Amino acid sequence: MMTDYFKISKFFLYLAPLSVVIVSTSTLFPFIVGKYAFFRTTVGLALIFFLIGLLFDKQRLSFVNDQLSNIFKRPLVIAVSLFVFIFVLAGFFGVDPANSFWSNFERGEGGLQMIHLWLFFSLSILLFREEKDWRTIFRVMIFAGVLMALYGFLALFQDSAQPHFFRAIGPSIYDRDPMTPDIVGSAFSWSNYRFAGTLGNPAYVAIYSIFLLFYAAYLYFAKHYKNPFSWQSVLLYILGIIFLIVFWLAATRGAFMGLVATLMAFIFYFIYSKKAYRKWLFLVMALIVLTVSAMVYFKDAAFVKSIPGSRLFDISFSAQTFQHRTFMWKMAWDGFKERPLLGWGPENYLEVFDRHFNIKYFKPSEGFGAWFDRAHSIYFDYLVETGILGFLSFIGIWAVFYWHSLKLLISNNLQIIAQNYRQKRDSNKDIFDSRGLLIQRALIFALPISYLVQGIVLFDILPIYINLFMFLAFAVYKFNLKPQNV
Repeated sequence: MMTDYFKISKFFLYLAPLSVVIVSTSTLFPFIVGKYAFFRTTVGLALIFFLIGLLFDKQRLSFVNDQLSNIFKRPLVIAVSLFVFIFVLAGFFGVDPANSFWSNFERGEGGLQMIHLWLFFSLSILLFREEKDWRTIFRVMIFAGVLMALYGFLALFQDSAQPHFFRAIGPSIYDRDPMTPDIVGSAFSWSNYRFAGTLGNPAYVAIYSIFLLFYAAYLYFAKHYKNPFSWQSVLLYILGIIFLIVFWLAATRGAFMGLVATLMAFIFYFIYSKKAYRKWLFLVMALIVLTVSAMVYFKDAAFVKSIPGSRLFDISFSAQTFQHRTFMWKMAWDGFKERPLLGWGPENYLEVFDRHFNIKYFKPSEGFGAWFDRAHSIYFDYLVETGILGFLSFIGIWAVFYWHSLKLLISNNLQIIAQNYRQKRDSNKDIFDSRGLLIQRALIFALPISYLVQGIVLFDILPIYINLFMFLAFAVYKFNLKPQNV
């Protein structure tokens, strides 16, 4: 019996997203090093078995050659590949090519990592050719999210009278007593606790949770929404609630605004697609905007402060965290003007920080602000590190994505108009063959908005990149399906 190397390759691709769970307590940066080591290993093994499969299966080799020529003509694949190419190229022409390619223990986000992400993206497109493949990897992502959440919730027990169950694993960054090294820490019991899970930073957890909510919602509307009381549906409800709780406990304002913007985009998709529901959807949008605005306006009121996670509503341009970011952005802009074409190279923002240091960034009474090896904005990070070429290639990914999405949306709307005309149906009647399909498309349309909005005040890391490249590969799959009635 001949070994199916492509199935083995696919297996390692399924394993890759589990890297977000890894906490390597024996390393200097436990929430980072183990993740990228595991991710690169699984992607590398997936590539090796994929190539071995091509070597021993000549028939599949011919098929893959045809697929490659077809896949790499697709606009979204070209856009993603161009961004990765310029990212790596900017490193070679930057101020420290070695650092740009290899990065360091603290981040690990250099050219080598980006190449692995591109391989993950490309192999996913080649090997995940059916809807069931994507549902499987979404389930893997959800499983990883559950483990991430479990790790964070276990911190609740650290300061209690209960025994230390996880002492053998090693210390975490939250341990206050070095004599009691535990897998999680005592942070959950702090009054100002923000959920960090296995990612080590609440800001990462927040945007990661939004991706998890997308996977759960997509799986529900792709397969289970017609049976709302089946055990699979109930399980997805529970998971959705857990991920919402994790998101709320992360208390990250940028991601919160991103989620609100995503809800607006989701509703917009329906407003455009379903005329009969427009007045109700406009009402929902107005209620969301008014509620959020009121909570932000009354953020200092006692009843707002009494709400767990009320930090989400403490949104102000005068906030210290925002002020620190504006200093970083000004430094990044000054650095960009020095090297506008390909920038300073990935992972070299620290050079810009040193050269253009703003003394307002440090106050003896407050200490340092945002960590200084990033501009704390995906837009300024790519602008200063990869120049105008890298920045435009990054924006180009989303321009192509929404060009595809809007083209599909307009096509669907024309289809609806034609169907109404032919069948003379009342506009209030549901003419869609599947409401689930419409909601799936609305979810795909809306999800990137949260990433792009929260990215104004946050940079990319491996757990975000994994979700991002997987989502883009999934979008390539969806955009190239044969047209279906919606």
